[in-house]
Amino acid sequence: MVCQRKWRLLSSGWLFILGLVALRETRAVHHRHVGQFTAVGTYYSLLELRGISIMDDIEVGSYNSADQQITVKIPWISQVIEADYTNQIHHILVAHEQNTHWLMQFLSNNDTNHNRNHTAQLLAECEIDNDIKIKSRIHLIWEGEEYYRIDEEVGQWENLKPEVKKLQYILDSPFWTNLRKNYMNEYCVNLLRKIVGYSSLRDNVPPEVTVSRHVNPEGRIILSCTATGFYPRSILLQWKKNGELGVWGKETSSGILPNMDSTFYLRLTLELPPEDSGTGFTCVVEHTELKTPAVYPVPEKPTLKKPPVLTVSIVLAVILVMSCAGAFIAWKKRKSCMQ
Repeated sequence: MVCQRKWRLLSSGWLFILGLVALRETRAVHHRHVGQFTAVGTYYSLLELRGISIMDDIEVGSYNSADQQITVKIPWISQVIEADYTNQIHHILVAHEQNTHWLMQFLSNNDTNHNRNHTAQLLAECEIDNDIKIKSRIHLIWEGEEYYRIDEEVGQWENLKPEVKKLQYILDSPFWTNLRKNYMNEYCVNLLRKIVGYSSLRDNVPPEVTVSRHVNPEGRIILSCTATGFYPRSILLQWKKNGELGVWGKETSSGILPNMDSTFYLRLTLELPPEDSGTGFTCVVEHTELKTPAVYPVPEKPTLKKPPVLTVSIVLAVILVMSCAGAFIAWKKRKSCMQ
């Protein structure tokens, strides 16, 4: 009996710790920056180099080698980035043209037709969570195939195409290593911090919340709380019973996922133990666009889902009957006139 009591206390402790971890992840302010460069050229010349900068799924800037100009897509960003900083970025992009051409020469050296056009891409991505860098990666893509990639935390290039292994020693050289680290720290991570630290990249939107209740095949009560269409990404969903926070059962989360319109989605479910009737539960939602935490009560009865196929079938059947009735009436009238 004592052992069982200790085990329950230990289990509750672990559940509480896991709940705190989940809470931290849900509340985290997360941002992502992707720099994508696409180059087209031959062994002899670089025909075009285009670059785009995307932050939190919003394009914030672009570069084109045709005019060697940086285009800022969101006007207020120019107020955040000092002129000297912009000039540094411009200088790096112009120099990047030469480095890209050299890389294309190296990779196309074995091509017997040196006038053939080739496409090279570099994808640099970094992410911050509460202003702390959590991810930094680079991908090298040649003719649509990924040849090399590196995770900055690992610090070693991964070769995905054995036939181009000779590029490894160049990527590992001090020159390219310093260039890579400087670019990722200064112009991926720090630039992201500058911009998102100044203002939101898009209009804030409050979440649309739905709460449901159903019973699974094992007879357990499952509560679901879904928030969608919100921006920014940071949000908190939590379950309360009779106004109190606690560990009420097995809680699972979808994680914060992106929607097609650059807003976000989060679903939180709670599987209750057999002895819990599921009464008195609410889903509490906190978001920057909600002035105070919003409280959504859980239905006392299971949420009924209308089968969409059945609904459509009924509508079609009604339309068909009405059409037939209309045709029959018209036929009767026509027959009466003929008589």
